[in-house]
Amino acid sequence: MRFVCDEMLKRLGQWLRVAGHDVLILPDGSDDRELLERARVEQRLLLSSDRRLAEHRHARDLLVLLDCQGLDDCVAALARHLDVDWLLRPFSRCMACNTPLRDATADERGRVPDAARALASTVRYCPHCERLYWDGSHVARMRERLAHWQQLHTPRRR
Repeated sequence: MRFVCDEMLKRLGQWLRVAGHDVLILPDGSDDRELLERARVEQRLLLSSDRRLAEHRHARDLLVLLDCQGLDDCVAALARHLDVDWLLRPFSRCMACNTPLRDATADERGRVPDAARALASTVRYCPHCERLYWDGSHVARMRERLAHWQQLHTPRRR
């Protein structure tokens, strides 16, 4: 699934990126028509909690309207609409720009602080915005959160 998130759900969008989903997050203040058009042209689902978007005649097949407050509530609301894989490809996309990450070269790894580099087993690089990502202690906590959401929202078999 590919998504576009409006400004009201950009934190959810960032976490979907963490999980490995392709998520476009337009700048704050983007026009409703622009959101809908990008969703249509790029074949994405538009995630929003803005009820006015549902009034647009072209929103019907594009919009997933979520009634939620806070991240965990939005994750639960999304699960009521879609079967989201929270463990799709964790940490495979840039959180800032959505570009797929690649393994860092030796030169790129050299930009990681010494203490972090000594502990990191994996360093990933965004070729678009040149950010580096490594597996510090925060990554373990983030993986736990993704696994928790996956467990909560996976249908139980009997």
